[in-house]
Amino acid sequence: MKESATKLLSIVVPAFNEEANLPLVFPRLTQVLNALPAHIDYEVIVLDNASTDRTAIIAREFCERDQRWKFLRYSRNFGVEASMLAGLDYADGEAVVLLPADLQDPPELIPEFVRQWEEGFEVVGGVLRKRSDYRILKTVGAKIAYWLIYMLSECKIPSDATDFRLLDRKVVDALKLLREPDRYMRGLVHWVGFRRSYVLYDRAPRRGGRSTAGIWFCVVYAFNAILCFSTKPLRLAILFGAFVAALSFAYALFAFAVYFLRLSFIPAAPPGVTTIVLLVSFFLGFNTMFLGIIGEYTARIYNQGKNRPLYLIDERVNFDATTECSNSLSSTRAPR
Repeated sequence: MKESATKLLSIVVPAFNEEANLPLVFPRLTQVLNALPAHIDYEVIVLDNASTDRTAIIAREFCERDQRWKFLRYSRNFGVEASMLAGLDYADGEAVVLLPADLQDPPELIPEFVRQWEEGFEVVGGVLRKRSDYRILKTVGAKIAYWLIYMLSECKIPSDATDFRLLDRKVVDALKLLREPDRYMRGLVHWVGFRRSYVLYDRAPRRGGRSTAGIWFCVVYAFNAILCFSTKPLRLAILFGAFVAALSFAYALFAFAVYFLRLSFIPAAPPGVTTIVLLVSFFLGFNTMFLGIIGEYTARIYNQGKNRPLYLIDERVNFDATTECSNSLSSTRAPR
């Protein structure tokens, strides 16, 4: 394509209960996008995960003010990972930018993303240089989570990588082929490959609303990331089981030595205690972790086998009437 030809850039904005931040998105993002080179046109798709506040009302107002703004609302909250996939499914751009609605990731970096994309990079990702959240527990927890993901996962994703990134159409089409229900978008983007570059930035503090990414969310997120891209937990279970079995065997040798050598300086255990300790420590340690980890992988196979749609669309605004995603059901409600 010639450099002077018009290129369409899609901005995908996932939102959930963002009525405090979403009003700031339209003017700030519009200002950034209008300053792009003349050959770059754009569309903005706001994705509402069935918010319970005024998020949908505000998004519809955006769509009335500018036809380049579009709106998708799901039938329920399918999670941010499925939400991003829906954005990729419905985006028409030759490149797609994922931008969370809380504006902690600065949209002012989009021109730099576009510049590197036009230089030939097919993935331009944001990487945090400084976090805005100074809560020690969450900051330390995030670092531990990233370290565990890096060490245990087979996808070596850069530490502090975020979902704020630009994806070329080739990358988007590749990601749309990956329909597993248990998703980790950062890992999937890394897995598909292609030429990539990274842009460092500082994450701004949240201006309004409350983040849903608490400590427990981060723990579950890290656990899901590891299971999505690694079988190392199964191998660690083997090593753990072997370690517990070795300890049990060592204790058995010690118990035999005490009994047969009549070591007077070591008090004899009450009858039956040794047998109970050996059985409990061996079988409990050897089996419990195996069962838990195998159960997690089995549950993912079960979810994959059901082959349910990853999201259901309840409402679409400013989309062509013929626009429909073959991988999702949607209602026939007319755009408002």
